[in-house]
Parts: sequence; C-alpha cells; structure tokens
Amino acid sequence: MRLVDPYALRLKTSRETIIFAASQRTGEHEVQEDYFLNFNDECFVIADGIGFLPNGDRASQFACETAIWAFKHIRQHRYYWHDKKLFMKRIFRTTNMAIWQKRREKEFAQGIATNLLVLIVGAKQYWVGVAGEVGAWLLHGGSMKKLTPESGARKDSTEHVLGAQRLGLVPHYNTGTLSLGDVMVIASAGCGNYVTPLDLQTSAASVGETVDDATRAVTMLLEAAEVNGSTDNMTAALVKRTKTGPEVPSI
Repeated sequence: MRLVDPYALRLKTSRETIIFAASQRTGEHEVQEDYFLNFNDECFVIADGIGFLPNGDRASQFACETAIWAFKHIRQHRYYWHDKKLFMKRIFRTTNMAIWQKRREKEFAQGIATNLLVLIVGAKQYWVGVAGEVGAWLLHGGSMKKLTPESGARKDSTEHVLGAQRLGLVPHYNTGTLSLGDVMVIASAGCGNYVTPLDLQTSAASVGETVDDATRAVTMLLEAAEVNGSTDNMTAALVKRTKTGPEVPSI
C-alpha cells in the first residue's frame, strides 16, 4: 500500500483568489466626479456624481465611503449576511439616506446626487446592486453578459439615483456564480456607455493571472472608450477569480 504524504499534497494545492485593477480618467472635465473604493477584495463600489448638479465630486466620494462603511457594519448581522438581496437594499438605503441628509447642510443646499454600483464577491458567487447609470458585465465561458439595466435615464434626470428622495429607492439587483477564470467588469457611464461588447470582451479576456495583467486590461478599456468618443469622467475596474500558485512552506 502506498502512503500519501499530506504535507506534499498541501504543497501541490492551488488556492483561488481575487485579483483586480481599477483606473480613472477625467476626460475633458476639470473635476473628477467619479469615485472608486474597494474593501478587502470583497466589496467594490463605483459612484458617478450627477454632473448637472453641484457637488458631484463630493456626492460620489460620500456614497463610496458610506457604502463601504455599511458593508463592513451591516454584514456583522447574520440576518442580513444570509439574505444578500436584503443586505444590498440596506447598503443602498443607508447610503441614500446619508446623501439625502447632506442637502440640509448649507453648502449642499443647491443639490447633491449620485449614481452608485456595489459589487460583493463571495467564495463562489457575486452580488450586484445598482442605482442609476453604472454598468456591470460578466465574462464567463468566453461570452460577455450585461448584469445591469440598459441606460434609459435622461441626462438631466435624477430618477433612481441616490440623494433624490428620502425613501423609496430600490436598487436593481443581480446575483450569480463567479467561477474560476471569470471576470467582472464594472464601469461608470463615461466608460460603459462608450465601449462595445467586443471592447468589453477583449479587455476582460486579456486579464491574466497578475495584477499587472489586470492593470493593462483596464487601461485598454478606458482607451477604447476614448477612441469611441467619450470625453466624460470615466472609471472602470476588472475583478477576476483566479488561482495562486502552490503554497510555499515557511522555514
């Protein structure tokens, strides 16, 4: 009988991990009104401040910071953690209330609102919530799938965005499997509205096994948006589930 060395097996084991890269461009605007934050490779948020209102840059920053804060605190309650749809609604409710209450402050009296997308990545799944014009796509098995609604809002509309009303905001919600090798793409309107399905697929498929690969891929996506005519603020992030190499024993 051949004995198996469990230590040797452990050395051969590859573990799954998340790699990502994000980048921004200002376009022809003087102020960057997009904002991006990530927490622990588990929660990724993009906010796109409403440009025709003042304080777009402040709105997007407040939204991302509040959404990450909400993620870290609300998940401590098992009731929400086991119901991700309710969890996502609570993140958006908390963030929307924070933005709406800013209007009571004198410096924000003229208006403050933002679009927001929240992506949560788990061991085998993803959960996406979005309010307004921010897009998410999934590359799986060589094909690209859009996970968020097509843009239908007018450029001067604050419908379905954060800060427009105190109550009643319900984010669009999507969930599914995030398999090994899959790539998530999230992007603000300045990028997402200007790239083609082929642009998205080419960029996502070029993400290899390193952060450098992901960085080159997200740069490629922003460049495609510019070539296709975008002059707006733009933000994009690519998130991939991949494998690390075999574990190396410490000495």
